[in-house]
Amino acid sequence: MGGVRLIHAARIGALGLLLALCAVLACSSRSPGAAQEPGVAGMSGSSSSSGGSSSIAGSNSSGNSPSSGSSSIAGSNSSGGSPSGGSSPSGGSSSLAGSGLGGSKDGGEGGESGGGGSSYDASVLADQPVAFWAMNRAPMSETDLTGNGHEGTYRGAGVPTHAVLPNGESAVGFDGSQQYLTVPSSAAFSIPTTGNLTWEAWLRPDVLQFPNDDGVSGYVDWMGKCESYSPTCEWEARMYNTSTSESPNRPNRLSAYVFNPSAGLGSAADWQPSAGLIMAGAWYHVVGQYTILTQPADCKNTASSPGSIDIWVNGVKWNHGAHGQTGCMSQYDVVPKANDSALNIATMAKESFFHGAIAKVAIYDHPLSQAQITEHYQLMTGKQPTGSCAASCSF
Repeated sequence: MGGVRLIHAARIGALGLLLALCAVLACSSRSPGAAQEPGVAGMSGSSSSSGGSSSIAGSNSSGNSPSSGSSSIAGSNSSGGSPSGGSSPSGGSSSLAGSGLGGSKDGGEGGESGGGGSSYDASVLADQPVAFWAMNRAPMSETDLTGNGHEGTYRGAGVPTHAVLPNGESAVGFDGSQQYLTVPSSAAFSIPTTGNLTWEAWLRPDVLQFPNDDGVSGYVDWMGKCESYSPTCEWEARMYNTSTSESPNRPNRLSAYVFNPSAGLGSAADWQPSAGLIMAGAWYHVVGQYTILTQPADCKNTASSPGSIDIWVNGVKWNHGAHGQTGCMSQYDVVPKANDSALNIATMAKESFFHGAIAKVAIYDHPLSQAQITEHYQLMTGKQPTGSCAASCSF
């Protein structure tokens, strides 16, 4: 029998007596408090760790919050949770994830990504973003998983609530009145630095008529680098109410906008969903992309305002060809400039606020391909993108 040591028959009797004596002594000396604890729900194996030891993120007991004083280690799986890459992509230094989310964790939740552990995070990091925030550490500072040091700080009264992504990982929910995340300005977040900029995020609107919208047209800026408008405005991500003040109405439109430093009218790409497509409480993968290096052939006046804008929702790209000059930087003569505005998430200028959850926010200084966007969507949902866009879009 390979690898198994056999015990000589003549020694079995003495060994048995010795084992029996050890068992008697052990039983008589065990204190009542030393009985073996039951295994923690969600943990693999049958043994549990002693009090005060760290628990693995995503392997919390069903419906319970982590024990006081225990730390959650990023990147591990619970049974039935999301896939894990096993090691942290950020140089091996994992951060504490999921602690302080303002509530207990949902049973069966997948592995946390505070230090980058899921296959989704690994895919995003492989695509080389300049910043990447899991959005699961509120009220603590949000770690930049790229290691580039773009830490985010939560602002506003109270603690953002806990939310769960389609792959089971944690996210934060914003109250829609004052809560947001702010990140100091960086040239890496500006379009002219490389001529390209892409942002990516997962959104879960909890309402479709935002209580704190812009007060004029009926939209919220759920992310942007235009905190004080003129003279430091750059770009924003926008979502419209179901009922707006626009004519014609723009129900639940998702847009990627870009501005001159003086703000004013901006050029945009608009993903206009068909009626009833967007649902409160559902997650959406949104990608906005800007370039000043190329543009569609039909864009006018590109000598003075070169470039274009694109947007995807759930892996489905909008159709510039159905929207005339929309999608051209030159539509409103926009020439983006790098400025020192903070990057805010769940608001832009602290006038309108997104009510719902936001997660997995990434910024890139280069374009993402359709294949990369598709892979991110598939890793989060387990599905392939389906749908198409013309004047309106569908899944």
